[in-house]
Amino acid sequence: MTQAPAAAPDLATAAPPVDFLTVSLGQDVFALAVEAVHEVLDPPPVTTVPNAPAFAPGLVNVRGNIMPLIDLRRRFAMPAVADTESSRVIVSRVETGGEGFFVAIKADAVHEVVSLDRAAVEPVPENGTRWPLRFLRGVVRHGGGFVVLLDLETVLQPDPASLPN
Repeated sequence: MTQAPAAAPDLATAAPPVDFLTVSLGQDVFALAVEAVHEVLDPPPVTTVPNAPAFAPGLVNVRGNIMPLIDLRRRFAMPAVADTESSRVIVSRVETGGEGFFVAIKADAVHEVVSLDRAAVEPVPENGTRWPLRFLRGVVRHGGGFVVLLDLETVLQPDPASLPN
């Protein structure tokens, strides 16, 4: 059974544009709210963690702060690729369950900060997308293509099937 795509009610109201950092995974462009982005780094060394979910394969040390590494390619079931000169890690502060913490998010490349009109946000089509809809807040036309808005809180939640009974 396919879930209906979630509308983006917090973005669909008339309000000033919102700034997003655009990143890519292959040819696909995604966006993270700038307000949650702390910094962008070259990929640091990763310490693997046994029995960690595949999308969070280990921990990184960013100036003495230990945080989980979230691999968006693994989370979206995309083929793995080796890091390149363009690969980056975005350090982001995420609020989940009333608590805030930092995570390092791996992306193939980081592009630019764009201002997107909230009224232009559309629900992600249920058909024709290759990403899990629950991870997406919406889609916006930008620069002759589309930018997919990520829902980081949901991306970080474990898959229900992986939870102990």
